[in-house]
Amino acid sequence: MPRASAAIPRFVAPQLATLVDSVPAHAGDWSFEMKLDGYRIMARCEGRAVSLFTRNANDWTAKLPALRDALARLRLPGTWLDGEIVVLRDSGVPSFQLLQNAFDQGNAARILYYAFDLPFHRGRDLRERPLGERRERLAPLLLDDERVRFSEDFDAPVDQLYESACRLQLEGLIGKRRDAPYVPGRTRSWIKLKCKARQEFVIGGFTKPRGSRTGFGALLLGVHEAGALRYAGRVGTGFDEKQLEVLHRQLQALERESAPFANPPRGAEARDVHWVEPRLVGEVEFAEWTDEGVVRHAAFRGLRKDKPAKAIRRERAA
Repeated sequence: MPRASAAIPRFVAPQLATLVDSVPAHAGDWSFEMKLDGYRIMARCEGRAVSLFTRNANDWTAKLPALRDALARLRLPGTWLDGEIVVLRDSGVPSFQLLQNAFDQGNAARILYYAFDLPFHRGRDLRERPLGERRERLAPLLLDDERVRFSEDFDAPVDQLYESACRLQLEGLIGKRRDAPYVPGRTRSWIKLKCKARQEFVIGGFTKPRGSRTGFGALLLGVHEAGALRYAGRVGTGFDEKQLEVLHRQLQALERESAPFANPPRGAEARDVHWVEPRLVGEVEFAEWTDEGVVRHAAFRGLRKDKPAKAIRRERAA
């Protein structure tokens, strides 16, 4: 039986998935959900008292009043939910850019919450129970509000699911062992299969715009490695005019004299570069890493406000 608890904890650290480049040999032991393109949110529910936290324990309750109220209406006692906030395109596919726009424009009412796990329920710690049991308990709790949804898993061969996810331009799949407990931190019992190479980068500089371009030309990217911020290439596509304007203002406020990278670009690569304090984090999609450790054919997808720059590393498949 689940352990009884006098009070649920103030915060539950989320379980994280490990990147892999192939499906498990025994796929029957796993369940697969679509990888949602949004922000991870842990929801602490004590009846009508609801608090919402990012994966790093930042309190976002005030940023998400409509979601807070929707969860309060469910009146879940002594409960922690794990899920992802998203904004859907008209096609029903989550869009990270639309989610970013919803925050920037103060339109959080468009944001939906897809819950996929139940670490605590009615004051009982369920983290040691199997995933399958936790999800069986979770699904019936989410029937009464359209804004809060259950993240379904799909009964189909994993190769078919992966092909469908990529065709629909989703991020990929999340696989989870059905018999596994809920373990904070990155584990091998949760895995992610991505359709395209994509991860977060620290922004360490920007170039001047050319031609009719406004704001800036490209962003210089970095990842932390061996205790230093390493240059990892640049991204100059994927921005709309509003992003160029807003992001340029943020970058100007962070300008500094010297490069923040341990291995800054030299010569022509460093011409017309404005260096910035490495505080902003951007989500970037790209074709591949080169042997020199820089990304090729990169496209910007949005700022990440839920992850600190110091935590950004190169993501490698296990």
